[in-house]
Amino acid sequence: MPIVVESVSKEKFDDWMAHQKQVMLASAAEANVDKTWTKADLMAKGQDLYNSKCSACHQINGQGLAPAFPALAGSKIATGPIAGHLDIVLNGKTGTAMVPWNTLNDLELAAIITYERNAWGNDTGDLVQPRDVRAGRSLAVK
Repeated sequence: MPIVVESVSKEKFDDWMAHQKQVMLASAAEANVDKTWTKADLMAKGQDLYNSKCSACHQINGQGLAPAFPALAGSKIATGPIAGHLDIVLNGKTGTAMVPWNTLNDLELAAIITYERNAWGNDTGDLVQPRDVRAGRSLAVK
């Protein structure tokens, strides 16, 4: 098997390494789509992701910052039909500050939505699996 060695700058190598890590993470996320995750695993991952991505607007305690950023604790979105919750997280909401989060992978979105549906007294008991998010993405494509 032939091997090619290329000498590049540290910056170019670092860029290549970052890309390789993204490819590996995407591949790992893809492999996790069909896995059935436990509530505990989804909640732990979801809390970490929520705190880093959602809490700036909706607050750590889910109380929001009215009127621009509504509360998720006790909200109709977080306690209503899962399809509606998934739709707003995937696609955002026109005319509001809610942006689409469709760049997150299926596991990340499943974990965040599961967390939002079961934190701050919402206690729906709902588990959203990565395969549910994938199905929601395919429905959103028209």
